[in-house]
Amino acid sequence: MQLSVIVPVYNVEKYLPRCLDSLLRQGMGAGEYEIICVNDGSPDGSAAILADYERRYPDIICVITQKNGGVGAARNTGMLAAKGEYLAFIDSDDYVVDGAFRYLLDHFCTDDKPDVLHYQYRSVWTDGVALADPDAKPDGEVLLDGDGAEIYNKDRLVYVWTKFYRHAFLLHHHLQFEIDIAMCEDEVFNFDVFCHHPRLVTVSCNVSRYEQVNGGSAMHIMDKERVLVQLNDLHYDIHYLHLSIDSGNFPDLKPAALRTIAIFVLTFSNKFCHIPLTRGEWTRYTRLLRPADIDLLDGKKEPTRLGRIISWLKQNSLRSYKIYRLSYWLYANVFEGKVRQLILSRQ
Repeated sequence: MQLSVIVPVYNVEKYLPRCLDSLLRQGMGAGEYEIICVNDGSPDGSAAILADYERRYPDIICVITQKNGGVGAARNTGMLAAKGEYLAFIDSDDYVVDGAFRYLLDHFCTDDKPDVLHYQYRSVWTDGVALADPDAKPDGEVLLDGDGAEIYNKDRLVYVWTKFYRHAFLLHHHLQFEIDIAMCEDEVFNFDVFCHHPRLVTVSCNVSRYEQVNGGSAMHIMDKERVLVQLNDLHYDIHYLHLSIDSGNFPDLKPAALRTIAIFVLTFSNKFCHIPLTRGEWTRYTRLLRPADIDLLDGKKEPTRLGRIISWLKQNSLRSYKIYRLSYWLYANVFEGKVRQLILSRQ
């Protein structure tokens, strides 16, 4: 079997049929690939949707149901069941261009097989509706071919859903997802992968469609307790990378580790500015970060004046409670609409 597509499923009944339909339109038949859907204790109607698809496509779709353990645990379950030479991880609210996986396997995973094949994606704001994309084609060419660690030091290779991973490579190095975190688990997994110097091939094929959050206010739907859990997860991620650097086992990955830590700190500050914290809470969570980690945000260049103001506020909100309170007020009352426009302009 050439490919196992692993799809974690949790609370996505609105998006799930679109995802599965796109995976069934990959120009591949039974015995060539499998779609492993891991129902991670989803409380909505996802289970019924999965049962219907498994009934209709029993030779392709396999459904595994487990107690809720998070996306990392769901992916690990899928990896254990996978039979494919390559593994692809697709989030169930995203979808894939028709015929893309067949094209990638036929053109880039034949004789000289890469350990990791990295392809491109496009963000969409469709709220669960399939995008009218008549010109989407999976064809493309090789952009980079070489030592994954060297390329990873230069380029931010974040998402697992833009890659094929050679199954034997993951097994050989005992690579799995961290199950104790629910934030930036892709970054941690890819850091572990590239520590082992895989042969990486990057292609120009624009394959994945990444669904962005639609509807409602991003600032006002922030649940404080949920965000505090995410802050702890981000601290775990940062600490994990520091341990990797301090161990001395991966000296050539230090630039990538420091860059990733900076990204985690930026994400930390972004979450930080959108919830109301008391001075005691602010003190407790800022102490999770090292001063040197916050310093990594110095000199970050933003193309717009608004972007530069927001960047300064985020950084200094981690150093001063008064600036944090100012930042929170600005986000809640001034920046919300402008930030959304800024994000949209970057898609």
